[in-house]
Amino acid sequence: MASSQQLPPELERLNRIYVETCEAFDAGEISAEQARSIVLGLSATDDKGRTWVIDPKKSGRRASFKQSESTPAPVTPPQITQPIPVVEPVPVAKEVEEETEDYEEDKIISRRNFLSDLSGKSIALGVLSAGVLYELGKLFTGDSDSSNSNGNTTTDSISTDSAEAGWFNTFGEVPLNTDIEFGRSVQNVPLTFYRRQSGENGARVLVIGCIHGDEFVGNRVIDILRDLPLEGNIDLWTVRTINPDGQQLRTRQNANGVDLNRNFPGNWHKIGKPGSWQYAGTGPASEPEVAAIVKLGDLVQPEFVIWYHQDYFRIGPGTGHDGQVRAKYAELVGLPLLELDCLCGYTGDKPLLEAVFGGTGANWAKSFQGPKGVSMTVEFGPTLSEEDAQRNAKAVVSVTNEFF
Repeated sequence: MASSQQLPPELERLNRIYVETCEAFDAGEISAEQARSIVLGLSATDDKGRTWVIDPKKSGRRASFKQSESTPAPVTPPQITQPIPVVEPVPVAKEVEEETEDYEEDKIISRRNFLSDLSGKSIALGVLSAGVLYELGKLFTGDSDSSNSNGNTTTDSISTDSAEAGWFNTFGEVPLNTDIEFGRSVQNVPLTFYRRQSGENGARVLVIGCIHGDEFVGNRVIDILRDLPLEGNIDLWTVRTINPDGQQLRTRQNANGVDLNRNFPGNWHKIGKPGSWQYAGTGPASEPEVAAIVKLGDLVQPEFVIWYHQDYFRIGPGTGHDGQVRAKYAELVGLPLLELDCLCGYTGDKPLLEAVFGGTGANWAKSFQGPKGVSMTVEFGPTLSEEDAQRNAKAVVSVTNEFF
């Protein structure tokens, strides 16, 4: 595909990443190996199901594209219509070992090569830990006796009302070191969190591995945080994904076609229409995944929130305490401090700032945080090495203990 012609939005986004990567390399901000990894890892699928990658032999100041030789077949999400059976939870260490077997050889997480494995992982996690998820999930839905008149077990919908009967009254009541279901996706896949603690009255931290279904390498950081030795005072809450349907469908959006990172309340704006890639939904927290994480956030009130994304390879800078936290994290993990451009080709009729920041999870979290609270987006590149995943997990603990 020639670079001179007008590109569709998905390819224009890749072209922007390509150009910014080249500029970062020219400025000495990233190495040639990092630049090459980013460029060769870029791909996009058009509305005909064809996958396009960058053609390095023909690219210059702009990217040229060629069709990938192997276009993945569409994946149909599983339909979970019955309650999760009660089974014994699988030990975390074994679970992590099983996941890492698929990429042991290259020690790298790649969207193109490992999307199917990692997107299915979030579903497997829910099923393997089902006994705990189901029983504790009833506490969140207020359903102490979930059998209906027909003898079938049902799961109540998640409400954003934190005073709902059966909801934990304080975050201190939530058990440690176990998977807990706090909601369901559109396709009825469990949404789970895992809480760990070190010290007493530690800083409350919430880390989300995946919100856009095609940006999932942060899942690996969450897996490491489940087993990483904790130091200092930290109350750590991790969510592997709030968009399991999107991961299974290989789409940015959830199963309703909504960009979950444009659906949060507080600064929600009507963006796009059904079918557009940044469609914000019918209203704030209209999607069950967002309603569930909002309810969890209202309960936990985390002082430090981290959202993992791709592919911009950066952390947006800040000022004051917020800026210090961002700068330290960026230093520890080797990411440049560069402005985040969430616009990504948006051409709607909303003002620029509304289009960029309306309905994002990062800005929603700031709405309940105090002056020392930080809600930070971390943009990985298209791949994440095992070493970098370990580095990010350790940075979460280190930065928390230093600044919170």
